Amino acid sequence: MKNVTSLQAKEVFEALKTSLNGLSSEEAGKRLFQYGLNELVEKKRISIVHKFLTHLRDLFSILLLFAALLSVLGGGDIGLSITILMVVLVNAFFSLFQEWRAERAMQTLKRWMPEYAKVIRNGELQRIPVKELVPGDVIILEEGDRVPADARLIESFELWTNNVPLTGESEPQSRTDEPTEVANGSYLDSPNMVFMSTSVARGRGKAVVCATGMETKFGQIAGLTQEIREEESPLQKEIANTAKYDFVLAVTVGCVFFLVSLILLHVNLYASILFMIGVMVACVPEGLQVTVSSALAINVLKMVKENVLVKRLSSVQTLGSVTVICTDKTGTITKGEMTVKKIWIKDHTLNASGVGYSPDGEFSFQGKKTEKEDIEKFERLLEISALCNSAKLEPPSDKNKSWSVIGDPTDGALLVASLKYGFDQETLLAQKPIIHILPFDSKRKVMTTVYKTGNKRLVYTKGALRNVLSICNKIIVDGKIEKLTRGNLLSIEAKIREFAGEGLRVIATAYKELPADEPIEDKNIEENMIFVGLAAMKDPPRPEIKEAVKQAKQAGIKIVIITGDYGPTAQAIAEEVDIVDSSKSCIIRGVDLETMNDQRIVDEVKKGNVIFARVSPEQKLRIVKVLKQSGEVVAVTGDGANDAPSLREADIGVSMGASGTDVAIEASDIVLLDDSFASIVKAVESGRAVYENIRKFIIYVFSHNFAELIPYVLYAVLGIPLPLLVVQILAIDLAIDVIPSLALSREPPEPGIMQEPPRSVKERLFNRQVSLRSLYVGMIIAAGAMYGCLSAWSAGGWYLGMTLPSDSIVYVKGITMTFAGIVIAQVGNVLACRTSRVSIFKTSLSSNRWIWIGIAGQISLLSILVYVPLLQGLFSTTALGLMDWAYLASLAIIVIFAEEIRKTFARRLAK
Repeated sequence: MKNVTSLQAKEVFEALKTSLNGLSSEEAGKRLFQYGLNELVEKKRISIVHKFLTHLRDLFSILLLFAALLSVLGGGDIGLSITILMVVLVNAFFSLFQEWRAERAMQTLKRWMPEYAKVIRNGELQRIPVKELVPGDVIILEEGDRVPADARLIESFELWTNNVPLTGESEPQSRTDEPTEVANGSYLDSPNMVFMSTSVARGRGKAVVCATGMETKFGQIAGLTQEIREEESPLQKEIANTAKYDFVLAVTVGCVFFLVSLILLHVNLYASILFMIGVMVACVPEGLQVTVSSALAINVLKMVKENVLVKRLSSVQTLGSVTVICTDKTGTITKGEMTVKKIWIKDHTLNASGVGYSPDGEFSFQGKKTEKEDIEKFERLLEISALCNSAKLEPPSDKNKSWSVIGDPTDGALLVASLKYGFDQETLLAQKPIIHILPFDSKRKVMTTVYKTGNKRLVYTKGALRNVLSICNKIIVDGKIEKLTRGNLLSIEAKIREFAGEGLRVIATAYKELPADEPIEDKNIEENMIFVGLAAMKDPPRPEIKEAVKQAKQAGIKIVIITGDYGPTAQAIAEEVDIVDSSKSCIIRGVDLETMNDQRIVDEVKKGNVIFARVSPEQKLRIVKVLKQSGEVVAVTGDGANDAPSLREADIGVSMGASGTDVAIEASDIVLLDDSFASIVKAVESGRAVYENIRKFIIYVFSHNFAELIPYVLYAVLGIPLPLLVVQILAIDLAIDVIPSLALSREPPEPGIMQEPPRSVKERLFNRQVSLRSLYVGMIIAAGAMYGCLSAWSAGGWYLGMTLPSDSIVYVKGITMTFAGIVIAQVGNVLACRTSRVSIFKTSLSSNRWIWIGIAGQISLLSILVYVPLLQGLFSTTALGLMDWAYLASLAIIVIFAEEIRKTFARRLAK
């Protein structure tokens, strides 16, 4: 795109080879062929079939598919093969359903583009489809229009645009048709340019199209978003890593035992293959993926209550690893609502409480509530704030749960301040009808209204300080009118500097009285005014932010503000909520980043007192990439389309649900329903708790995997009948133990979890400690279950070296004891797994009621499989007696006390 910002209108036409009469239809057709349609081009999507096949390539699935194939080839056991195949398909479908994420970002981006545009072609005003616009077209813009392409203004009449989709900043920006040399070379800062997807807040204009489609600024953002590949989350990587090791273990152990069975034990080929399948299935935690996905889904529902909506399940766990939060200022740290914090008249200042557009609040002086008579001296200032005002305050409704403003945010803040005093705009207007208005414009930078009251007229003015002072020659001091002397001006200047140092924006007010019969002329209204005072406002930080920042820092998380706003404004807010230290804070502008190397960015972030201001979407994306490459786990917040590339690139993209654009929401992993930074910190705590709980139920799951494997080892080594069937293993892994596993995911966070540093991304989920603890418990469970099995066989007359028919009641009783022994021992294990080092007897039994529901479900399912005749035949089980159940119950108790011994030693070693 040609740079036409510094050119005169005539030169713009020459540069773009067009004229005030626009392009001819013939020329427009040629350019459409040359430049293409004015639309966002979407990359080809991955088909649902491809995604499904990707899930089938998971190592767990490949291993089970191999086992199913062996079952058919080895001896034609179709039933077992179909059972294993169903396990694979259920896992794949469930994973596809849980992790499916509609990639509608491009469709959402297209919603920001209008369907038709007003264009001058062949010297006539025409209405054409937006997609047919080409560079050189002359477009007409009016209030409410959405800008259809990037264009250079050649005419503007009080034109203001809303640039939220591009910059995320909600305040309308003034536009001009004058040539401009852009400071710091930032294209987006060109005041004589309008951009695709922005809208006309007020005024009208005429512009020449400079860029269309993917060449526009909006198109470039869309391109950046598409180019970023979605990476696997740490949890997905961990499960893949666990699957890799488990795959190697299962194949190795399976092959070894196949050879032992076939060569050393002289078992026939079919039995050896069946044995190999059993070993491999015992090594595979078939229910792990379903359990992890279900656990994450359960925690997603819990997090909604904390105003956090999770779109991508694996993001829950990633939150617990976050080391850096890159946050926007407006709408996240602050509410995005201007609020009057102080009002001033000569020698008197009052503070105003409250945040945002809610009229709840009061005025105070030095922390003490101000009496009515003390506020009355400010009455004129507050009345001007209420009457010289074009905004409207909207109370909460079904659609909007909070107070909101229709109109200019500054006017909204002034209106709310007057309401806190008790002024009602409608009542005041009934007493003082408005008879004339001089609306705000960018040259005068003031607004003036005239009212009729009794036998006189009141003229009220508000606006920028310098402009208001330039039309004043008097000032109110303690209720008396004085000349606006140099001393008074110095007093005003001193107060302005004080407010600026606090990051406050100032609006000045003035008035005068006119006789009722004096004619009103616009050129004479705004002169000889009486200066009243100042209203100082800002978009204040949310009340809960300071404590949330403190918690994040205690958790070892660095917080970085990246904003399109001005540096000093962001710095004042950051210092107020303790994100940065006022004595050490550093502001890095977008223009500074152009000459800054990557390592310098990393170093500044590690120092913890940096603010990135006036940055472009590309620069924000670069910061995120650099931090990720340095080993940080990065969460990024955003609400505008300009944030979409960074949200997609981040390990965790966090968008704003209340104020965010659809584009940002679609590009993110997590949506904050209340837009508050504090909710991110709560989500981090939940993420850490989720990780620990996943580790707990991995210990629980692999404990029964080891317990299932050991009977097969004894079968091979001792030559005993097979003590556990494949179908029984699948019943444990995919049904019976799933409910208690999910119950472990509901464990509340352990005390002090947010006082620990972020977990290293190199730390394995299934590490040495986890595997040893699983093996330790698995061996105890297997020993108890096998003792029950061998005792049942011995009672039926079996001895070592004797074979048992698979349909004999003695054999079935023994394998039922193995099966039931593993299940009941897991009851004790699920209670023990609730803590890692703390004694289970020091935890509240009622803090997680789902554990008891899980145990009840566990015992109920086992009882159904053992006592229902139809299922007895399918799972090769038989009814157990009272003494059998008494023995099984002792296994649960043994596991609990064995774990208590381990925890005691663990606590001593930790000291």
